[in-house]
Amino acid sequence: MSSRNPWATFPSGSAGGRRRRVSTQSWPLPTQQRGRSRKGSNPLAKLLRWIGTALFIIYTFLNLVGMLTDGDVSSDSRIQEHYNNESYQIPQADSRPPALPSPATYEQAKSFLVDNPIYDQQVLSPVRCDINPIDLSRASARQIEQHLNDYTSCLMRVFGPAIEGAGFTAVRPPVTVYDGPIYTACGEMPEYNAAYCAADQQVYFAKRLADIFPREYLDVPFVAESVLAHEFGHAIQGRTGILISERAYEQQLSELDALEFSRRTEVQADCWAGQFNSSVNDSIGIGASDQRRLASFFSTLGDDALTGDPNAVGNHGRGESRQRWYTTGTQETSMGACNTFVAPSNTVK
Repeated sequence: MSSRNPWATFPSGSAGGRRRRVSTQSWPLPTQQRGRSRKGSNPLAKLLRWIGTALFIIYTFLNLVGMLTDGDVSSDSRIQEHYNNESYQIPQADSRPPALPSPATYEQAKSFLVDNPIYDQQVLSPVRCDINPIDLSRASARQIEQHLNDYTSCLMRVFGPAIEGAGFTAVRPPVTVYDGPIYTACGEMPEYNAAYCAADQQVYFAKRLADIFPREYLDVPFVAESVLAHEFGHAIQGRTGILISERAYEQQLSELDALEFSRRTEVQADCWAGQFNSSVNDSIGIGASDQRRLASFFSTLGDDALTGDPNAVGNHGRGESRQRWYTTGTQETSMGACNTFVAPSNTVK
């Protein structure tokens, strides 16, 4: 998860459819009206018939043009009316981002953690995401990498306006999928891992990560993408000064207190992942049962579940805690609902 390689404790083990072509007809005059007028015909009546025919041709032509264009315009209009943040300009992934905000004093660090302006922002819903889930077991590393990088566009559309609304710079982190040993600015990444590295502000995702997912969750839509959403939660923490501030405090605390601060960071990312999935569920089709299964999936990432010790004291939080915070995210729109740094200690065990 964060630059501490948070997933390292795992055991080894478009919607734009095809436009319909509309054939047009030439609308010829009836045979008996071609050529010269017959003797005895009424010139005025003939003129009126010609005018009527011309108006009918114009009316029909305009209707045909409307059939070809109105669908797109009305579709765009419906999207604008139904989804939020449509005017937000999604940036390209930035491999050379500006430095992360860093506190100058411990007082400022505390402010970043407990009174951060990001907590005053709302995660709007619904927000559009036009991406289908991916099967990690079948896709190549290159396909997974392209998919996850595309998926960050949805994450930016949801959270970018909130980050900027809080007065920070929103940066779209690149995603690197690796299928072997890889050395990063945060050190070597384990074989089964997903992590946001604050040193280079990138996300690293192991191709074989799904190998260690419990089998019963492999068919849950967007389960792998929810891991990415968690890592993007760390990217939000990075861009808002939370990540560096937490690390600064952690270095001054006892081992047990430092672990608690780490857990607060991790379950906050779980909470924001839940908010993201709730925000886009209308467009990607995450139903209520899928949300429950995703929440249950987060419980399998708990320190107790991964170690087999129900009383484990780790740096990510027990399964019950992780599931609870993810669920909180699905139920709340205020980013302040995920302010784990003011939550009671027994909620971040």
